[in-house]
Amino acid sequence: MQRRSRIFSTIIIIAGILLAAVPLARWGISSYHQRQALAAWEDEIQQPAFEEGPETVPVPSTPQAEQELPTGLPEGNGLLEIPKINLRAVVIHGISEDDLKQGPGFYPQSKYPESGNVSIAAHRGVYGSWFRHLDRLKPGDEITLTIDGKIYSYTVRESFITHSRDWSVVDSTDIAELTLTTCLYTTTTKRLIVKADLAGTDVIINPQQYTVE
Repeated sequence: MQRRSRIFSTIIIIAGILLAAVPLARWGISSYHQRQALAAWEDEIQQPAFEEGPETVPVPSTPQAEQELPTGLPEGNGLLEIPKINLRAVVIHGISEDDLKQGPGFYPQSKYPESGNVSIAAHRGVYGSWFRHLDRLKPGDEITLTIDGKIYSYTVRESFITHSRDWSVVDSTDIAELTLTTCLYTTTTKRLIVKADLAGTDVIINPQQYTVE
């Protein structure tokens, strides 16, 4: 009887260890993908410094008013930064289960930041839990999204809870805004939504892209 009891206790302990190991493994997978993505991001933006000389001339920039803005989101990854919750993560394209294992993901419906709604989803309790503190954001908090050579600064407007099938939150109404979505801890049928308004845009000049010989 005692032997059976010891075997049962051992099984319980092993099961507990496995249950604890699964979320840790998922966290490790997501963190690994993010470290790789951030390293690639840093390598991309840290290009050789601009070399002045008679053979290189800056390409004049076109005033924003004269440019025709695209409608679709640029193809490259983005960098999402939210100082209030200590978040700095590379955003990939896609919101499938496999996509979100790697970090935050752009919804396919996302528009060009200056033309409409940019929507991003991320996990809150598994795979890095990038949006675990999203509920701490309040109106007036700052968010930045860097993509396609530009830094977009947003100011949080509101946060609310809606049904998981409420796709209207990621629709675009031609308002330049950012939408962040994540699940609730208590249910899978609700989503926490944070809406932020575009407050400003800065251009990142990559010397190798803006010079001609």
